[in-house]
Amino acid sequence: MNKFETKFFAKYVPEWQEMKWVFHMHVIDIFKGLFLWMVLWALIPSVLYYYSIRLQEIIPFYFLEIVLFLVYLKIVYVIFDWYNDVWIVTNLWVIELDWKLLKTDSKTVEFEKIEWIEVQQSWIWDKLFKKWDLLIHKIWDDTFLLRNAINPYKCVDFIEQVSQEYEQVKDTHEEHYDLIMDALSGLVENYLEKKMSMDDKQREIEKVIEKVQNDNGTIDLRSF
Repeated sequence: MNKFETKFFAKYVPEWQEMKWVFHMHVIDIFKGLFLWMVLWALIPSVLYYYSIRLQEIIPFYFLEIVLFLVYLKIVYVIFDWYNDVWIVTNLWVIELDWKLLKTDSKTVEFEKIEWIEVQQSWIWDKLFKKWDLLIHKIWDDTFLLRNAINPYKCVDFIEQVSQEYEQVKDTHEEHYDLIMDALSGLVENYLEKKMSMDDKQREIEKVIEKVQNDNGTIDLRSF
């Protein structure tokens, strides 16, 4: 993961978490759409326009420029959409981003709520290009999907590694918590024992004072 990705996707990661990796869809996933747009809506119209005097007489040149500009915006949108539809792996969660023009939807799953990760092959060339669909199956049958992921088995291994580190840290914190609670319970128990003994002593003193007041006798200081 490079520095640009770290800064670019940092806004989607809570401050108390550490970003570990960002997994993208394979770049081949957008080639088909880009190829069609560039050929059908940019290359062919441009060639026809420049080699057809009749079209130049009927259609103003600025109309072709507008079409090419719209095609350019569409290509930028497709590339940006591809780059932003990712899985972000943190030290606690897996975050799924679904980018749209006006908003970005995100879903999260904690490591302890992942039942298993499935790798699906869509077509025969997936193995050649090292791309498969990845699905995270959560509890209650909810799923996360990353289509045509790059090096999917690397992604699975990495998520399993980070989840194991999370479990180790969680177990360590639970052990420390148990030790702290045991120590606190011992302190509270000692405090209560001392408090009860002090209360008993105070009650004895009150009894002696009450007896002296009633009997009008001498005061035996050894009783204190």
